[in-house]
Amino acid sequence: MNFQFSTFNFQNSNGFTLAEFLIVICIIGIISLIGIPAFRAYQPSLQLSGAVRDLVTDLRYAQQLAVTEQITYGIRFSTSTNQYQIIKIGTTEEILETKDLPEKVSFQEISFTDGKVKFNPYGAVKEAGSVTLINVKNVTTTIEVRPSGFVKIKR
Repeated sequence: MNFQFSTFNFQNSNGFTLAEFLIVICIIGIISLIGIPAFRAYQPSLQLSGAVRDLVTDLRYAQQLAVTEQITYGIRFSTSTNQYQIIKIGTTEEILETKDLPEKVSFQEISFTDGKVKFNPYGAVKEAGSVTLINVKNVTTTIEVRPSGFVKIKR
């Protein structure tokens, strides 16, 4: 029996040295330290746009429920608690869901009577109006609901 042993040559190996690896880690750390404050400065704007998107989605959902079930549905806004509720409006009001605004976002102005937008069985609203949201950096976004029930975001 003849055994052959191969030798490993460390000088020709392709890989990273510890020094190269530490330099890469340091570069990633420096880029992270620069990027984190920029992200935190942009975060209130992200929260505002997310809250606006969620509210528009819920307005359209209430409108869809009204058309589908041929019953009046709506959204009730509460400026004191920074919440809104999706409601079914019949002989009595039934709360389907309550949603909170993000921590750094609040209602600035609601132009609907009694703080409610109501969609009739045709998908139109009983009263046109708007809702304005504001973040901690005083950036506002307005959601407009037209008489036909069309929901539009105005920046």
